Amino acid sequence: MNKVAVVTDSGAHLSQELADKYGIYVIPVRITVEGKVYRDTNEDLPLEVVHKFQKLAQIDTTPWPPTVYCEAYKKAGQRANKVVHVVGASQFTSTISLAKTGAKMAEEAMPGLQVEVFDAEVFAMAQGFIALAAARAAAKGNDMPGVIEVASNMKARVKQFFVLNTFSHLKRTGRVDRLAEWSSSMLRARPMVNFSPGRVEPVSLLRTKSQIVKNLVKVMQDNIDDTQPLHVAVTYSEQSEEAEELVEAIAEQFHPVELYHMPFNLVGQAVGGPGILGVTFYQGD
Repeated sequence: MNKVAVVTDSGAHLSQELADKYGIYVIPVRITVEGKVYRDTNEDLPLEVVHKFQKLAQIDTTPWPPTVYCEAYKKAGQRANKVVHVVGASQFTSTISLAKTGAKMAEEAMPGLQVEVFDAEVFAMAQGFIALAAARAAAKGNDMPGVIEVASNMKARVKQFFVLNTFSHLKRTGRVDRLAEWSSSMLRARPMVNFSPGRVEPVSLLRTKSQIVKNLVKVMQDNIDDTQPLHVAVTYSEQSEEAEELVEAIAEQFHPVELYHMPFNLVGQAVGGPGILGVTFYQGD
């Protein structure tokens, strides 16, 4: 049995297969619409509901209360007496403070349990790669300090870029106003943004559909070298044809040792809107 159990949330975009393989406990994130809470599951958010929510003027992305995190830690604590929770995007959400309160509650309820809330400062598959690195370290028998060190190392290496249809969907959260103002300077252009850990910044504005895959490949070229193994994930929101084209281009040009191709989580699609295409990557073992 591992010394450390790893927890993350569904915003990390890990498939059920990956989560099961590495024993990662995944908490479904939530959104609230007209006072009703929807979990990030196919049962709560079938695509017709996602499409409906994409058209709303406002959307509430308030995280779960501390009791939900407390229960998750207690459940994970049945497998190991140390728990590391890889939390996403602290600059966009209050999840980390709520999770830390839940950690204290769990530690009080289960004497001997230790919970560390790790700030990934990012979401989507960058968060997923950090959670995977932590879980792999735990599977090798690392104690909590070793797992945290591996997660920190991955956080320093992973890079993530997205092309969005528009910022109008994300603007509803009130958390990307500066980027929305930047992207509004050019009509009918799609913004590319660097959403790497600790960095949220504009990269370029793309006028044509043909530029999207080309520019995502170019940004990879600018950020990698040929001396280390490459790990890549392509994520998309209703942009499957472009995603497949990007996967093929990456496989042909870079020959990564690990290449995932996965859709955005359902809450991410509801909040971020359709037409998102992104690439996440890191180098090394």
